[in-house]
Amino acid sequence: MAESSYNQASAMQVGSGASYVVKPKTMAFGKEELKVQVENLVDFASLTRHGVDIVPHMMTQDLSGNFRMLNGPSYKELVKDLYVRAEVYDKEAAKAEE
Repeated sequence: MAESSYNQASAMQVGSGASYVVKPKTMAFGKEELKVQVENLVDFASLTRHGVDIVPHMMTQDLSGNFRMLNGPSYKELVKDLYVRAEVYDKEAAKAEE
């Protein structure tokens, strides 16, 4: 059997004794109040309606997989969860903390 290329050193250490810590919210409101607007980066239907049909060129260059990834799923709950815990650091604050 061939040796796996899986790097054991980068795997999560279950028995390390470290615990999972959720960062506290930095916003005064809950994630339920956030609305995530999901857009397609490239709207092929709109381009075609306006006389610009790039689909044949995209298929010729085998770029359909790239565009599927760009226009792929958006994980709204994850975006909301990260946004309410986000912090902004400026260079001066980071230097002062160092």
